[in-house]
Amino acid sequence: MRGTTKALVGAVALVMIAAACSSNSTSGGGATSASAGTQGGTYSFANCEPTSLIPQNDYESCGSQVFEGIFTRLMTYDFNTGAPIPAQAESVTPSSDGLVYTIKIKSGWTFHNGEPVTAQSYVDAWNFAADCTNAYILNTFFQRIEGYDALNPSDCKNVTAKEMSGLAVTDETTFTVTLMAPFSQFPTTLGFDAYNPLPKVFYDDPDAYNEQPIGDGPYMMDGKWKHDDTINLQRYPDYAGTPGSADKIELPAYPVGGDAYWADFQAGNIDITAFGSAHLAEAQTSYADSIQRSSSSSFFFLGFPLYDSKFQSKELRQALSMSVDRQAVMTAILINESPADDLISPSILGYRQGACTYCTLDVAGAQQKLADAGGWSGTLELNIYADDPVLEQAAEAITNQWKTNLGIDAKINAIPYNTWYGDTIGKKFTGPWFLDGWVMDYPSMEDYLSPLYAANGAYANTGYSNPQFEDLMKQGDEALSIDASLPFYQQADDIVLEDMPVIPWGYGNFNTVNLPTVTNVVKDGPLDLLALELVQVASPS
Repeated sequence: MRGTTKALVGAVALVMIAAACSSNSTSGGGATSASAGTQGGTYSFANCEPTSLIPQNDYESCGSQVFEGIFTRLMTYDFNTGAPIPAQAESVTPSSDGLVYTIKIKSGWTFHNGEPVTAQSYVDAWNFAADCTNAYILNTFFQRIEGYDALNPSDCKNVTAKEMSGLAVTDETTFTVTLMAPFSQFPTTLGFDAYNPLPKVFYDDPDAYNEQPIGDGPYMMDGKWKHDDTINLQRYPDYAGTPGSADKIELPAYPVGGDAYWADFQAGNIDITAFGSAHLAEAQTSYADSIQRSSSSSFFFLGFPLYDSKFQSKELRQALSMSVDRQAVMTAILINESPADDLISPSILGYRQGACTYCTLDVAGAQQKLADAGGWSGTLELNIYADDPVLEQAAEAITNQWKTNLGIDAKINAIPYNTWYGDTIGKKFTGPWFLDGWVMDYPSMEDYLSPLYAANGAYANTGYSNPQFEDLMKQGDEALSIDASLPFYQQADDIVLEDMPVIPWGYGNFNTVNLPTVTNVVKDGPLDLLALELVQVASPS
């Protein structure tokens, strides 16, 4: 996810791969069950460099694509509805009050070192990730479980607890999860990598594990992680689910924002690549036989540093949004997006067309909003990540419209991508940043709101806080069903759209092209991952 991405995305450049999960199969994830077609061979897919290969400590798309191969998650998702479906889980059963979930996993599954996957494998992994002293980035995904607070005192000092009281192993394949309050989305969350199991060897040396992780999926690591080079996978021979099609998979790491991946694809050096705006026209012409385009869960936005006093006025933020013609920018630059009109992706239950009042061009209205804000003096700095010509063109178009429609002088500040994430999450920007993005962790409206706008959200990088938003999210969380939660989430959505800590920009697509060397190249269900286990090598040797 990862989003992201989270910074989750190489938004208009390399790959829009979700920091998330899968859809309809118990193998890895898989958009459909692996067919009985061609087996064997090796193929390559252009990926990017993960921040970590420990699933509880990675919150971006590059790592998620690797996890797609080496882990099988508790839940997967129906392609059309996003409804959770058991994968490595056999069943997830709530109590009548929604506070206790009994999770039964399938027996006979093993990690890649032969160790059985048990209920304890999950409980230990969750406790480790929830312990603040380990400083794992997905720590907050466990905050709803009873006993989380004991592992996360305010200053993370004097932590005496060793585990969350809300986790209990019943038997070899069963454990219970007691929540502090009902959470209508809990079964849906279990398809996210934060909830993956870990083998016992992990705890001996987490750093060593990170270099050659051991999962429970259809593929295992083929050697150690070659940083900034390649991650190689091979089929796990004792996988308890449907085996993957290819014998081996190569995942070369290309810089996000660069163009080397496309040159390598054209030269025949990689078999499959995802791509963005820069190569859309060429792909449609030169690779018409293999191009695949589908809507994604991606939501792109321009973020504001509300921690900077210059951006405290919501009227200023509204004015900057209303003064830009999104569709004109996207049409002129051939951006692989459609204009956003909500904070929620159209693929998510609860999305409302036109929910954003300030997302359409209204020059007169924008000028009035700017006047209400007290105007703007000086130069406005728009931060982008470097080495992406399409992104730079889009940023120039935006700043030109700010100049023309509002009289605001703006300059573009290009930041190397390898420092972008740290600057974003570390709240180091002195101006807005473009483009940031979100790809769902799991298919829920809640996942587009809590992580980005809750005060303790995992990707709450703007400094936004609103108690009314928090209260509505709590009511949605504690509703008795997903349908009952939607009105509360939609009201919370409206509050953020009014306050505008981010400018909704666009919704992306998931695009791939491939060489004739491979077939069955498919997107992994409602989430934005390539279904690695389904790809077939056309003529395996």
